[in-house]
Amino acid sequence: MTDQAIRFGPLGQPYQLICGVPAYASASDLTATLRRYGWVTTDNARIALIMDAPWGNALQQLRSNLSLTTVVVTNSPCPEYWEDLWGLQPAALLAGSCTVADVAGALKRAAAGESFRQTPRHDSLLTSSERKLLQLTAMGLENKRIARELHITEGTVKNGLGRIYIKLGLANRTQLALYYWGLWTVAECMP
Repeated sequence: MTDQAIRFGPLGQPYQLICGVPAYASASDLTATLRRYGWVTTDNARIALIMDAPWGNALQQLRSNLSLTTVVVTNSPCPEYWEDLWGLQPAALLAGSCTVADVAGALKRAAAGESFRQTPRHDSLLTSSERKLLQLTAMGLENKRIARELHITEGTVKNGLGRIYIKLGLANRTQLALYYWGLWTVAECMP
């Protein structure tokens, strides 16, 4: 019996795989490769690997799976989005490019009770309140609803959006939403 089988049991360490696009996870051979690292998928594990596909899925999953120890993997290019994910307190956040070995290591560290993040170096220009305003606007909420959610006036929402547009070099709500959901670089390339 290998050391790994002794540590994890004969089948391996269990984890749940949560992905908004199930075909994405199975097509990438992720589960087969993680099995070689000693991880097996099951529906009732206390550790969950959340694949952020489509982008935004991880935000929803973190809000609804509060009792699980979670590892989030996203390749969204938006640093403010990463901050919002991290604010929901996953055990681990891997943003940008990462290998299956990185994911296996993150699962292992999370199972041991560690909390950490691996993100590209970034410096957000936005304050935490501006980030919340960015998120709610990107979710499609109107100014009146945002004002109610944040307990501020509509004028404060408008002024805050103006500051965000200037800081991020964006012109309108559509560009703001594309930026937050990681699609701005794609849209810039479109004719």
